[in-house]
Amino acid sequence: MRTNAHRVRTPGSRAGTALAGLVAVGLFATGCTGSSGGTHGGQATSFTFGVGAAPISLDIAKDFDGNIMQIMALVTEKLELISSNGDLSPALATSVTQPDSTTLVYHIRSGVTFSDGTPLTAQDVAWSLQHMTDVKAGAQTAGNVPSFQSAAASGPLQVTVKLKRPDPTARQNLAVISFVQEAKFGAAHQKDLGTAAAIPIGTGPYQVSSDTTQAVSLTRNPHYWGPKPPMSKISFNVITGGDNTSQLAMRSGSIQGTLVANLKTASQWQAVKGASLYTLPALTTTFLTLDISSGPLSDVHVRKAIAYSIDRAGVMAAGYGKYASLMRGLAPAGVLADVAPSVQEAEAFLAALPQYDLDPAKARSELAQSAYPHGFSLTIPYVQDAPFSQLTVENLAQNVKPLGVTIKLKAITTQQWIATIYAHGKGLGVQTMELIPPVPDPGAVLGVVTGKPNIRPQGFNLANWSTPQVEQAFTQLTTSVDKQTRWRAAQTLLTAIADDVPYIPLYDPDTVAVLGNGFSFSRALTLFDLDVNGTWASALKTG
Repeated sequence: MRTNAHRVRTPGSRAGTALAGLVAVGLFATGCTGSSGGTHGGQATSFTFGVGAAPISLDIAKDFDGNIMQIMALVTEKLELISSNGDLSPALATSVTQPDSTTLVYHIRSGVTFSDGTPLTAQDVAWSLQHMTDVKAGAQTAGNVPSFQSAAASGPLQVTVKLKRPDPTARQNLAVISFVQEAKFGAAHQKDLGTAAAIPIGTGPYQVSSDTTQAVSLTRNPHYWGPKPPMSKISFNVITGGDNTSQLAMRSGSIQGTLVANLKTASQWQAVKGASLYTLPALTTTFLTLDISSGPLSDVHVRKAIAYSIDRAGVMAAGYGKYASLMRGLAPAGVLADVAPSVQEAEAFLAALPQYDLDPAKARSELAQSAYPHGFSLTIPYVQDAPFSQLTVENLAQNVKPLGVTIKLKAITTQQWIATIYAHGKGLGVQTMELIPPVPDPGAVLGVVTGKPNIRPQGFNLANWSTPQVEQAFTQLTTSVDKQTRWRAAQTLLTAIADDVPYIPLYDPDTVAVLGNGFSFSRALTLFDLDVNGTWASALKTG
Protein backbone atom coordinates (compact mmCIF):
# COMPACT_ATOMS: atom_id res chain seq x y z
CA MET A 1 0.00 0.00 0.00
CA ARG A 2 1.33 3.41 -0.74
CA THR A 3 0.81 7.01 0.23
CA ASN A 4 1.56 10.28 -1.46
CA ALA A 5 4.27 11.19 1.00
CA HIS A 6 5.74 7.95 2.25
CA ARG A 7 5.15 4.28 2.50
CA VAL A 8 2.37 3.10 4.79
CA ARG A 9 2.65 -0.43 6.07
CA THR A 10 -0.45 -2.56 6.06
CA PRO A 11 -1.10 -3.13 9.77
CA GLY A 12 0.74 -6.14 11.06
CA SER A 13 2.60 -7.17 7.91
CA ARG A 14 6.31 -7.57 8.57
CA ALA A 15 7.59 -9.09 5.39
CA GLY A 16 7.06 -6.52 2.75
CA THR A 17 4.45 -4.28 1.38
CA ALA A 18 1.79 -4.17 -1.08
CA LEU A 19 2.23 -1.10 0.41
CA ALA A 20 4.79 -0.16 1.45
CA GLY A 21 3.00 -1.71 3.54
CA LEU A 22 2.90 -4.50 2.23
CA VAL A 23 0.33 -6.97 1.38
CA ALA A 24 1.42 -10.37 0.24
CA VAL A 25 -0.15 -12.65 -2.29
CA GLY A 26 1.30 -15.23 -4.60
CA LEU A 27 1.99 -18.90 -5.19
CA PHE A 28 4.32 -21.13 -3.25
CA ALA A 29 7.21 -21.89 -5.55
CA THR A 30 7.59 -25.64 -5.42
CA GLY A 31 10.27 -25.66 -8.08
CA CYS A 32 12.47 -23.08 -6.37
CA THR A 33 15.49 -21.70 -8.13
CA GLY A 34 18.74 -21.60 -6.25
CA SER A 35 17.84 -24.71 -4.28
CA SER A 36 20.28 -25.27 -1.42
CA GLY A 37 22.48 -22.47 -2.74
CA GLY A 38 24.85 -23.11 -5.63
CA THR A 39 28.45 -23.86 -4.67
CA HIS A 40 31.82 -23.58 -6.34
CA GLY A 41 34.98 -24.82 -4.67
CA GLY A 42 33.04 -25.38 -1.44
CA GLN A 43 31.74 -21.79 -1.34
CA ALA A 44 28.10 -20.91 -2.07
CA THR A 45 27.68 -18.83 -5.22
CA SER A 46 23.89 -18.43 -5.20
CA PHE A 47 21.37 -17.29 -2.61
CA THR A 48 17.57 -17.51 -2.48
CA PHE A 49 15.38 -15.15 -0.45
CA GLY A 50 11.76 -15.98 0.29
CA VAL A 51 9.22 -13.18 -0.28
CA GLY A 52 5.49 -13.10 0.34
CA ALA A 53 4.34 -11.73 -3.00
CA ALA A 54 5.26 -11.65 -6.66
CA PRO A 55 6.11 -8.16 -7.95
CA ILE A 56 3.34 -6.16 -9.56
CA SER A 57 6.03 -4.35 -11.54
CA LEU A 58 9.83 -4.16 -11.51
CA ASP A 59 9.51 -0.43 -12.17
CA ILE A 60 9.45 1.14 -8.69
CA ALA A 61 7.39 4.09 -9.98
CA LYS A 62 4.58 1.60 -10.60
CA ASP A 63 5.06 -0.51 -7.47
CA PHE A 64 6.48 1.45 -4.53
CA ASP A 65 6.82 -1.63 -2.39
CA GLY A 66 9.46 -2.76 0.09
CA ASN A 67 9.74 -6.21 -1.48
CA ILE A 68 10.35 -4.77 -4.94
CA MET A 69 12.77 -2.14 -3.65
CA GLN A 70 14.80 -4.91 -2.00
CA ILE A 71 15.12 -6.54 -5.43
CA MET A 72 15.52 -3.57 -7.73
CA ALA A 73 17.99 -1.62 -5.57
CA LEU A 74 20.44 -4.32 -6.65
CA VAL A 75 19.69 -3.54 -10.31
CA THR A 76 18.85 0.16 -10.59
CA GLU A 77 21.24 2.05 -8.34
CA LYS A 78 20.64 5.22 -6.34
CA LEU A 79 22.31 8.59 -6.62
CA GLU A 80 23.07 8.50 -2.90
CA LEU A 81 22.70 6.02 -0.07
CA ILE A 82 20.82 6.99 3.09
CA SER A 83 21.54 5.64 6.56
CA SER A 84 19.12 5.01 9.42
CA ASN A 85 20.12 8.36 10.96
CA GLY A 86 19.67 10.32 7.73
CA ASP A 87 23.32 10.60 6.72
CA LEU A 88 24.00 10.46 2.97
CA SER A 89 26.93 8.83 1.19
CA PRO A 90 27.97 8.71 -2.49
CA ALA A 91 26.65 6.13 -4.95
CA LEU A 92 26.11 7.11 -8.59
CA ALA A 93 26.55 10.73 -7.51
CA THR A 94 30.03 11.37 -6.18
CA SER A 95 28.97 14.68 -4.65
CA VAL A 96 26.00 17.06 -4.40
CA THR A 97 26.10 20.83 -4.12
CA GLN A 98 23.30 23.25 -3.25
CA PRO A 99 23.93 26.72 -4.68
CA ASP A 100 20.63 28.00 -3.26
CA SER A 101 17.66 26.80 -1.23
CA THR A 102 15.77 25.45 -4.25
CA THR A 103 18.60 23.94 -6.32
CA LEU A 104 20.48 20.65 -6.02
CA VAL A 105 23.37 19.84 -8.36
CA TYR A 106 24.38 16.17 -8.68
CA HIS A 107 27.87 15.34 -9.95
CA ILE A 108 27.67 11.92 -11.58
CA ARG A 109 30.33 9.22 -11.31
CA SER A 110 32.37 8.74 -14.48
CA GLY A 111 33.12 5.41 -16.14
CA VAL A 112 29.80 3.78 -15.21
CA THR A 113 27.94 1.62 -17.74
CA PHE A 114 24.55 -0.06 -17.76
CA SER A 115 24.29 -3.85 -17.76
CA ASP A 116 23.91 -3.77 -21.57
CA GLY A 117 27.23 -1.93 -21.91
CA THR A 118 25.75 1.52 -22.59
CA PRO A 119 27.55 4.36 -20.77
CA LEU A 120 25.63 6.18 -18.01
CA THR A 121 24.94 9.83 -18.90
CA ALA A 122 23.43 12.82 -17.15
CA GLN A 123 20.41 12.43 -19.45
CA ASP A 124 19.76 8.97 -17.98
CA VAL A 125 19.78 10.41 -14.46
CA ALA A 126 17.55 13.36 -15.35
CA TRP A 127 15.04 11.09 -17.11
CA SER A 128 14.98 8.71 -14.15
CA LEU A 129 14.26 11.51 -11.68
CA GLN A 130 11.49 12.90 -13.88
CA HIS A 131 10.05 9.38 -14.25
CA MET A 132 10.00 8.78 -10.50
CA THR A 133 8.32 12.12 -9.81
CA ASP A 134 5.82 12.14 -12.69
CA VAL A 135 2.51 12.86 -10.97
CA LYS A 136 0.53 12.91 -14.23
CA ALA A 137 1.79 9.45 -15.14
CA GLY A 138 0.73 8.22 -11.70
CA ALA A 139 4.20 7.53 -10.29
CA GLN A 140 3.63 6.12 -6.81
CA THR A 141 6.97 7.59 -5.77
CA ALA A 142 6.04 11.15 -6.76
CA GLY A 143 4.57 12.07 -3.40
CA ASN A 144 7.86 11.45 -1.63
CA VAL A 145 9.22 14.72 -3.02
CA PRO A 146 6.24 17.07 -3.48
CA SER A 147 8.64 19.99 -3.79
CA PHE A 148 10.25 18.55 -6.93
CA GLN A 149 9.93 20.76 -10.01
CA SER A 150 12.40 19.53 -12.64
CA ALA A 151 15.63 17.69 -13.38
CA ALA A 152 17.85 18.43 -16.35
CA ALA A 153 21.33 17.57 -17.58
CA SER A 154 23.48 20.64 -16.92
CA GLY A 155 26.76 19.07 -18.04
CA PRO A 156 28.10 15.77 -19.43
CA LEU A 157 28.02 14.28 -15.93
CA GLN A 158 25.98 16.87 -14.04
CA VAL A 159 22.26 17.04 -13.26
CA THR A 160 20.50 20.06 -11.79
CA VAL A 161 17.30 19.58 -9.80
CA LYS A 162 15.02 22.54 -9.21
CA LEU A 163 12.56 22.59 -6.30
CA LYS A 164 9.27 24.50 -6.11
CA ARG A 165 10.13 25.65 -2.59
CA PRO A 166 12.75 25.09 0.08
CA ASP A 167 12.42 21.52 1.33
CA PRO A 168 14.51 20.28 4.29
CA THR A 169 14.24 16.62 3.25
CA ALA A 170 14.26 16.83 -0.56
CA ARG A 171 17.76 15.43 -0.93
CA GLN A 172 17.09 12.55 1.49
CA ASN A 173 13.82 11.68 -0.21
CA LEU A 174 15.43 11.80 -3.64
CA ALA A 175 18.03 9.38 -2.32
CA VAL A 176 15.21 6.96 -1.48
CA ILE A 177 13.47 7.05 -4.88
CA SER A 178 16.31 7.76 -7.33
CA PHE A 179 16.39 4.32 -8.97
CA VAL A 180 18.44 5.19 -12.06
CA GLN A 181 17.67 3.30 -15.23
CA GLU A 182 18.58 3.58 -18.90
CA ALA A 183 16.50 6.45 -20.32
CA LYS A 184 16.36 5.32 -23.95
CA PHE A 185 14.96 1.91 -23.01
CA GLY A 186 12.60 3.31 -20.40
CA ALA A 187 11.19 5.98 -22.69
CA ALA A 188 10.61 3.39 -25.42
CA HIS A 189 8.66 1.15 -22.99
CA GLN A 190 6.57 3.60 -20.99
CA LYS A 191 3.48 1.36 -21.10
CA ASP A 192 5.07 -2.01 -20.36
CA LEU A 193 8.15 -0.89 -18.40
CA GLY A 194 8.55 -3.14 -15.39
CA THR A 195 6.95 -6.22 -16.96
CA ALA A 196 8.88 -9.35 -17.89
CA ALA A 197 8.92 -8.04 -21.47
CA ALA A 198 10.50 -4.70 -20.49
CA ILE A 199 12.68 -5.09 -17.41
CA PRO A 200 14.42 -1.82 -16.39
CA ILE A 201 18.11 -1.68 -17.27
CA GLY A 202 20.36 -0.47 -14.47
CA THR A 203 23.98 -0.01 -13.43
CA GLY A 204 23.83 -2.07 -10.24
CA PRO A 205 25.82 -5.15 -9.23
CA TYR A 206 23.05 -7.38 -10.63
CA GLN A 207 20.74 -7.62 -13.62
CA VAL A 208 17.39 -9.40 -13.86
CA SER A 209 17.74 -12.70 -15.70
CA SER A 210 14.21 -14.02 -15.12
CA ASP A 211 10.88 -12.63 -13.93
CA THR A 212 7.93 -14.99 -13.39
CA THR A 213 4.97 -15.21 -11.03
CA GLN A 214 6.99 -17.62 -8.90
CA ALA A 215 10.40 -15.99 -8.74
CA VAL A 216 12.63 -13.12 -9.81
CA SER A 217 16.23 -14.16 -10.49
CA LEU A 218 19.27 -11.89 -10.68
CA THR A 219 22.76 -12.57 -12.01
CA ARG A 220 25.91 -10.49 -11.72
CA ASN A 221 26.16 -7.46 -13.99
CA PRO A 222 29.41 -8.02 -15.96
CA HIS A 223 29.77 -4.27 -16.48
CA TYR A 224 29.40 -3.26 -12.83
CA TRP A 225 31.75 -0.43 -11.85
CA GLY A 226 32.16 -1.46 -8.21
CA PRO A 227 33.50 -4.51 -6.34
CA LYS A 228 32.18 -7.85 -7.58
CA PRO A 229 29.29 -8.94 -5.31
CA PRO A 230 29.80 -12.15 -3.32
CA MET A 231 26.89 -14.10 -4.87
CA SER A 232 26.84 -14.83 -8.61
CA LYS A 233 23.06 -15.33 -8.47
CA ILE A 234 20.30 -14.12 -6.14
CA SER A 235 16.73 -15.35 -6.48
CA PHE A 236 13.56 -14.11 -4.79
CA ASN A 237 11.06 -16.95 -4.54
CA VAL A 238 7.40 -16.35 -3.73
CA ILE A 239 6.26 -18.30 -0.68
CA THR A 240 2.78 -18.00 0.76
CA GLY A 241 1.43 -19.60 3.90
CA GLY A 242 3.30 -17.53 6.44
CA ASP A 243 6.19 -18.47 8.67
CA ASN A 244 5.35 -22.18 8.89
CA THR A 245 5.72 -22.59 5.13
CA SER A 246 8.86 -20.46 5.07
CA GLN A 247 10.41 -22.51 7.86
CA LEU A 248 9.78 -25.70 5.88
CA ALA A 249 11.38 -24.07 2.85
CA MET A 250 14.48 -23.14 4.84
CA ARG A 251 14.72 -26.59 6.40
CA SER A 252 14.59 -28.14 2.93
CA GLY A 253 17.21 -25.73 1.58
CA SER A 254 14.78 -24.12 -0.90
CA ILE A 255 15.53 -20.71 0.61
CA GLN A 256 18.44 -19.33 2.57
CA GLY A 257 16.84 -16.13 3.81
CA THR A 258 13.53 -14.37 4.48
CA LEU A 259 11.81 -11.93 6.83
CA VAL A 260 9.80 -13.06 9.84
CA ALA A 261 6.16 -12.36 8.96
CA ASN A 262 4.77 -12.84 12.49
CA LEU A 263 7.25 -11.74 15.15
CA LYS A 264 5.64 -14.09 17.67
CA THR A 265 7.07 -16.98 15.64
CA ALA A 266 10.67 -15.84 16.17
CA SER A 267 11.30 -18.62 18.71
CA GLN A 268 10.12 -21.16 16.13
CA TRP A 269 12.67 -19.79 13.68
CA GLN A 270 15.39 -20.20 16.28
CA ALA A 271 14.53 -23.91 16.31
CA VAL A 272 15.40 -24.23 12.61
CA LYS A 273 18.84 -25.81 12.49
CA GLY A 274 21.49 -23.34 11.36
CA ALA A 275 19.13 -20.33 11.29
CA SER A 276 20.26 -16.96 12.63
CA LEU A 277 17.96 -14.00 13.36
CA TYR A 278 18.93 -10.41 12.60
CA THR A 279 17.02 -7.48 14.06
CA LEU A 280 16.77 -4.57 11.62
CA PRO A 281 15.70 -1.29 13.27
CA ALA A 282 12.85 0.10 11.18
CA LEU A 283 11.63 3.26 13.03
CA THR A 284 8.06 2.06 12.51
CA THR A 285 5.23 4.14 13.96
CA THR A 286 2.14 2.14 15.00
CA PHE A 287 -0.90 3.95 16.41
CA LEU A 288 -4.67 4.43 16.58
CA THR A 289 -6.33 7.33 14.79
CA LEU A 290 -9.40 8.95 16.39
CA ASP A 291 -11.59 11.05 14.10
CA ILE A 292 -12.47 14.07 16.26
CA SER A 293 -14.90 15.58 13.73
CA SER A 294 -18.08 14.06 15.19
CA GLY A 295 -19.65 11.82 17.82
CA PRO A 296 -18.08 10.75 21.11
CA LEU A 297 -14.56 11.02 19.68
CA SER A 298 -15.00 14.80 19.40
CA ASP A 299 -14.71 14.92 23.22
CA VAL A 300 -11.10 15.01 24.44
CA HIS A 301 -12.07 13.27 27.69
CA VAL A 302 -13.52 10.37 25.71
CA ARG A 303 -10.30 10.12 23.73
CA LYS A 304 -8.24 10.08 26.92
CA ALA A 305 -10.54 7.45 28.45
CA ILE A 306 -9.89 5.27 25.40
CA ALA A 307 -6.14 5.84 25.67
CA TYR A 308 -6.13 4.79 29.32
CA SER A 309 -8.07 1.62 28.45
CA ILE A 310 -5.49 -0.11 26.26
CA ASP A 311 -3.03 -2.53 27.84
CA ARG A 312 -0.30 -1.55 25.41
CA ALA A 313 2.44 -3.51 27.17
CA GLY A 314 0.33 -6.66 27.26
CA VAL A 315 -0.76 -6.40 23.64
CA MET A 316 2.80 -5.69 22.54
CA ALA A 317 4.08 -8.80 24.29
CA ALA A 318 1.31 -10.90 22.79
CA GLY A 319 1.74 -9.52 19.29
CA TYR A 320 5.48 -9.04 18.95
CA GLY A 321 7.23 -10.85 21.76
CA LYS A 322 10.50 -9.07 22.51
CA TYR A 323 10.76 -7.52 19.02
CA ALA A 324 9.06 -4.19 19.73
CA SER A 325 9.11 -1.26 22.11
CA LEU A 326 6.37 1.01 23.45
CA MET A 327 5.90 4.34 21.74
CA ARG A 328 6.21 7.33 24.09
CA GLY A 329 5.07 9.79 21.45
CA LEU A 330 3.89 9.69 17.87
CA ALA A 331 7.43 9.23 16.53
CA PRO A 332 10.35 7.05 17.65
CA ALA A 333 13.43 8.85 18.93
CA GLY A 334 15.32 7.71 15.83
CA VAL A 335 12.92 9.65 13.62
CA LEU A 336 13.50 12.80 15.69
CA ALA A 337 17.30 12.47 15.72
CA ASP A 338 17.63 14.35 12.43
CA VAL A 339 16.52 17.59 14.13
CA ALA A 340 17.03 16.95 17.86
CA PRO A 341 20.34 17.89 19.49
CA SER A 342 20.87 14.17 20.19
CA VAL A 343 19.01 10.87 20.35
CA GLN A 344 19.26 11.05 24.14
CA GLU A 345 17.54 14.45 24.21
CA ALA A 346 14.84 13.16 21.87
CA GLU A 347 14.28 10.18 24.17
CA ALA A 348 14.12 12.45 27.22
CA PHE A 349 11.58 14.70 25.55
CA LEU A 350 9.36 11.76 24.58
CA ALA A 351 9.53 10.31 28.09
CA ALA A 352 8.36 13.64 29.54
CA LEU A 353 5.20 13.74 27.41
CA PRO A 354 1.85 12.76 28.99
CA GLN A 355 1.66 8.96 28.90
CA TYR A 356 -1.46 6.84 28.58
CA ASP A 357 -0.64 3.42 29.95
CA LEU A 358 -3.45 1.17 31.14
CA ASP A 359 -5.17 2.82 34.11
CA PRO A 360 -8.88 1.96 34.68
CA ALA A 361 -9.26 4.62 37.40
CA LYS A 362 -8.00 7.41 35.15
CA ALA A 363 -10.15 6.11 32.28
CA ARG A 364 -13.24 6.27 34.52
CA SER A 365 -12.33 9.77 35.71
CA GLU A 366 -11.87 11.05 32.17
CA LEU A 367 -15.15 9.60 30.95
CA ALA A 368 -16.95 11.14 33.93
CA GLN A 369 -15.73 14.56 32.78
CA SER A 370 -16.99 14.00 29.24
CA ALA A 371 -20.35 14.61 27.60
CA TYR A 372 -20.82 10.81 27.68
CA PRO A 373 -20.36 9.95 31.38
CA HIS A 374 -22.60 6.87 31.13
CA GLY A 375 -20.94 5.44 28.09
CA PHE A 376 -21.55 5.15 24.35
CA SER A 377 -21.21 2.68 21.49
CA LEU A 378 -18.63 2.49 18.72
CA THR A 379 -17.85 0.14 15.86
CA ILE A 380 -14.11 -0.27 15.32
CA PRO A 381 -12.65 -2.20 12.37
CA TYR A 382 -9.58 -4.39 12.57
CA VAL A 383 -7.58 -5.86 9.73
CA GLN A 384 -8.02 -9.64 9.59
CA ASP A 385 -4.43 -10.48 8.70
CA ALA A 386 -2.91 -7.95 11.09
CA PRO A 387 -2.44 -9.49 14.55
CA PHE A 388 -1.58 -6.20 16.28
CA SER A 389 -4.71 -4.57 14.85
CA GLN A 390 -7.06 -7.27 16.13
CA LEU A 391 -5.31 -7.69 19.48
CA THR A 392 -5.39 -3.95 20.19
CA VAL A 393 -9.05 -3.50 19.32
CA GLU A 394 -10.11 -6.62 21.24
CA ASN A 395 -8.17 -5.46 24.28
CA LEU A 396 -9.76 -2.02 24.13
CA ALA A 397 -13.26 -3.47 23.75
CA GLN A 398 -12.80 -5.67 26.82
CA ASN A 399 -11.33 -2.93 29.01
CA VAL A 400 -14.00 -0.29 28.32
CA LYS A 401 -16.94 -2.54 29.21
CA PRO A 402 -16.87 -1.54 32.92
CA LEU A 403 -17.21 2.09 31.78
CA GLY A 404 -20.49 1.39 30.03
CA VAL A 405 -18.83 1.68 26.63
CA THR A 406 -19.73 -0.90 24.01
CA ILE A 407 -17.33 -1.49 21.15
CA LYS A 408 -18.42 -3.69 18.27
CA LEU A 409 -15.52 -5.24 16.39
CA LYS A 410 -15.67 -5.39 12.61
CA ALA A 411 -13.26 -7.61 10.69
CA ILE A 412 -12.15 -6.10 7.37
CA THR A 413 -9.74 -7.14 4.65
CA THR A 414 -6.54 -5.32 3.89
CA GLN A 415 -8.05 -3.99 0.67
CA GLN A 416 -11.06 -2.63 2.56
CA TRP A 417 -8.72 -0.94 5.02
CA ILE A 418 -6.69 0.60 2.20
CA ALA A 419 -9.83 1.87 0.48
CA THR A 420 -11.09 3.43 3.73
CA ILE A 421 -7.97 5.34 4.68
CA TYR A 422 -7.21 6.53 1.16
CA ALA A 423 -10.78 7.71 0.59
CA HIS A 424 -10.59 9.77 3.81
CA GLY A 425 -14.36 9.96 3.96
CA LYS A 426 -16.64 10.99 6.79
CA GLY A 427 -17.03 9.07 10.02
CA LEU A 428 -13.60 7.42 10.08
CA GLY A 429 -13.98 6.67 13.79
CA VAL A 430 -11.04 4.65 15.13
CA GLN A 431 -8.51 3.14 12.72
CA THR A 432 -5.29 1.18 13.22
CA MET A 433 -2.28 2.55 11.36
CA GLU A 434 1.36 1.63 10.82
CA LEU A 435 3.74 4.02 9.06
CA ILE A 436 7.24 3.31 7.83
CA PRO A 437 9.11 6.63 7.49
CA PRO A 438 10.94 6.70 4.14
CA VAL A 439 13.58 8.92 5.73
CA PRO A 440 14.55 9.28 9.41
CA ASP A 441 13.02 12.72 9.83
CA PRO A 442 10.03 13.93 11.91
CA GLY A 443 8.42 15.35 8.79
CA ALA A 444 8.00 11.80 7.49
CA VAL A 445 5.53 11.13 10.33
CA LEU A 446 4.33 14.39 11.85
CA GLY A 447 4.25 16.13 8.47
CA VAL A 448 1.91 13.42 7.20
CA VAL A 449 -0.66 13.02 10.00
CA THR A 450 -1.01 16.70 10.99
CA GLY A 451 -1.86 19.86 9.06
CA LYS A 452 -4.97 20.87 7.13
CA PRO A 453 -3.31 20.01 3.79
CA ASN A 454 -3.50 16.36 4.88
CA ILE A 455 -7.25 16.47 5.59
CA ARG A 456 -8.28 15.21 2.14
CA PRO A 457 -8.57 12.02 0.10
CA GLN A 458 -5.15 10.31 0.10
CA GLY A 459 -4.20 12.55 3.00
CA PHE A 460 -3.37 10.93 6.31
CA ASN A 461 -4.57 13.37 8.93
CA LEU A 462 -7.22 10.74 9.64
CA ALA A 463 -8.08 12.43 12.93
CA ASN A 464 -9.26 15.52 11.00
CA TRP A 465 -7.50 17.47 13.72
CA SER A 466 -5.76 20.83 13.79
CA THR A 467 -5.34 24.05 15.75
CA PRO A 468 -3.71 27.38 14.83
CA GLN A 469 -0.65 26.40 16.85
CA VAL A 470 -0.50 23.05 15.07
CA GLU A 471 -0.77 24.68 11.65
CA GLN A 472 2.10 27.02 12.39
CA ALA A 473 4.29 24.17 13.62
CA PHE A 474 3.30 21.99 10.64
CA THR A 475 4.40 24.72 8.22
CA GLN A 476 7.69 25.23 10.04
CA LEU A 477 8.44 21.51 10.13
CA THR A 478 7.73 20.92 6.44
CA THR A 479 9.28 24.06 4.93
CA SER A 480 12.00 25.42 7.20
CA VAL A 481 15.61 24.41 6.62
CA ASP A 482 16.70 25.58 10.08
CA LYS A 483 17.31 22.61 12.34
CA GLN A 484 16.42 24.34 15.61
CA THR A 485 13.18 25.70 14.15
CA ARG A 486 12.20 22.24 12.99
CA TRP A 487 13.04 20.68 16.37
CA ARG A 488 10.82 23.21 18.16
CA ALA A 489 8.06 22.54 15.64
CA ALA A 490 8.33 18.78 16.18
CA GLN A 491 8.14 19.28 19.94
CA THR A 492 5.05 21.48 19.55
CA LEU A 493 3.29 18.87 17.40
CA LEU A 494 4.18 15.96 19.67
CA THR A 495 3.03 17.87 22.75
CA ALA A 496 -0.25 18.86 21.11
CA ILE A 497 -0.89 15.25 20.11
CA ALA A 498 -0.19 14.05 23.64
CA ASP A 499 -2.52 16.69 25.09
CA ASP A 500 -5.41 16.43 22.59
CA VAL A 501 -5.09 12.69 21.85
CA PRO A 502 -6.17 12.64 18.19
CA TYR A 503 -3.74 9.73 17.90
CA ILE A 504 -2.74 7.08 20.41
CA PRO A 505 0.88 5.90 20.00
CA LEU A 506 1.22 2.13 20.34
CA TYR A 507 4.28 0.11 19.35
CA ASP A 508 7.56 0.41 17.45
CA PRO A 509 8.11 -3.11 16.05
CA ASP A 510 11.38 -4.29 14.56
CA THR A 511 11.90 -6.01 11.25
CA VAL A 512 13.57 -9.40 11.72
CA ALA A 513 15.49 -11.20 8.97
CA VAL A 514 16.45 -14.86 9.06
CA LEU A 515 19.44 -16.44 7.32
CA GLY A 516 20.19 -20.15 7.27
CA ASN A 517 21.98 -22.96 5.46
CA GLY A 518 25.41 -21.52 6.20
CA PHE A 519 24.69 -17.89 5.32
CA SER A 520 25.17 -14.87 7.56
CA PHE A 521 25.62 -11.11 7.38
CA SER A 522 29.14 -9.77 7.77
CA ARG A 523 28.01 -6.53 9.42
CA ALA A 524 25.07 -5.01 11.28
CA LEU A 525 22.26 -3.88 8.96
CA THR A 526 19.17 -1.70 9.14
CA LEU A 527 15.95 -1.75 7.14
CA PHE A 528 17.46 0.96 4.93
CA ASP A 529 20.16 -1.50 3.85
CA LEU A 530 17.50 -4.09 3.04
CA ASP A 531 14.78 -2.32 1.10
CA VAL A 532 16.19 1.11 0.22
CA ASN A 533 19.91 0.99 -0.51
CA GLY A 534 20.38 -2.58 -1.69
CA THR A 535 23.57 -2.86 0.37
CA TRP A 536 22.43 -6.01 2.15
CA ALA A 537 23.62 -8.28 -0.67
CA SER A 538 27.22 -7.12 -0.29
CA ALA A 539 27.08 -8.21 3.36
CA LEU A 540 26.17 -11.84 2.56
CA LYS A 541 28.78 -14.40 3.44
CA THR A 542 29.06 -18.15 3.88
CA GLY A 543 31.09 -20.27 6.22
